[in-house]
Amino acid sequence: MKREKKKKMKWYTKLWAYPLLAVNIAVCGAFLLCAFSQQIPTEKLPVVSLAGMAFPIVLGAVVFFLLFWLLFHKRYGWLSALTLIVCGSQVYTMCPLNISDIRAPKGALKVLSYNVLSITDKPDDPILQYLSRSRADIICLQEASEYNLKRYDQKAEWMKAYPYRSYRMPHGGTSEARDITCISRYPILSISNVGFPDSGNGYTRFTLDVNGDTITLFNCHLQSFGLNDTDKNFWEEILSHPKENIPTSGTKGLLKKLRDANAKRSMQADKLAKDIEEALGNDDSPRTVIVCGDFNDTPISYSHYRLSRLLKDAHTLSGNGFGFSYNRNKMFFRIDHILASPNLKPYRCKVDRSIKQSDHYPIFSSFVYRKEDTK
Repeated sequence: MKREKKKKMKWYTKLWAYPLLAVNIAVCGAFLLCAFSQQIPTEKLPVVSLAGMAFPIVLGAVVFFLLFWLLFHKRYGWLSALTLIVCGSQVYTMCPLNISDIRAPKGALKVLSYNVLSITDKPDDPILQYLSRSRADIICLQEASEYNLKRYDQKAEWMKAYPYRSYRMPHGGTSEARDITCISRYPILSISNVGFPDSGNGYTRFTLDVNGDTITLFNCHLQSFGLNDTDKNFWEEILSHPKENIPTSGTKGLLKKLRDANAKRSMQADKLAKDIEEALGNDDSPRTVIVCGDFNDTPISYSHYRLSRLLKDAHTLSGNGFGFSYNRNKMFFRIDHILASPNLKPYRCKVDRSIKQSDHYPIFSSFVYRKEDTK
């Protein structure tokens, strides 16, 4: 009697378990595509290379299935568990957990990167007040008005602590260029601007003297998606009402903008990577490089993958959680990053969500030289 009852239970379980298992297989397949899309050549498969943008959502689905099977039918939990193990590196890159709360040692170099969207020259400007309280040693800004900053720094007392300033546009001052700014406590020895063809984006390469050590700093603003308010509202509608009919034309238009921007950004990342390689050098003596800015790309993307093969992501090594840095229209992405050469150890990297004046949150991290590389 017991055996018959057991067989009936197995048969009953199959009615719901097998369809769910089929969905689970599809979700795991989609997650593998998202995880490894960063290695897919953008010019060959531009749409597929965008899959990394869905990584957090699909990750949530995989974790849901793992917990579901552990609660109701452990036998099928292995698929989600194995998928998470295979994609463990990407999961850690996207959502690290660095539990130990280790404060940066005294004398650490604090770097802050912030796409401010716009900035005034008024003393009560929330962004300017935030910067004055940041205690950062080097402040890198994107989309900061050169005109307003120059007017402001002439009357701001706290700016005297940052005697070295560069307000430049990577296109030499064209109206479409994104203002790239560096405000530093340390001397800026050289400045080199790089603008990208057919783009309002670019980066600036700075050489700084930090207590006798030479540091190459790249402040970049890679290709923007170019989404207008209609596109952003359309994206928000998709997330808010996923069951409603979505216009095909709107979906195609949005996808085309994302695809085209991604293709441009990949080429820009290749250009930036070559300059980083040159700055790092080929000899055995470690050279110090920091790259920060608005990448307009997530940690699971070709751009981030290309650059993080040369440098280490400060958030991955010393931050916690997803650290979403864009804060508009339910676009939950970490697209602002700070990377550094292996001879620098990052401490307490954080995306600061306390200020919402811009469509980005600021990101900051402190660095010290690793002991094995200390002279």
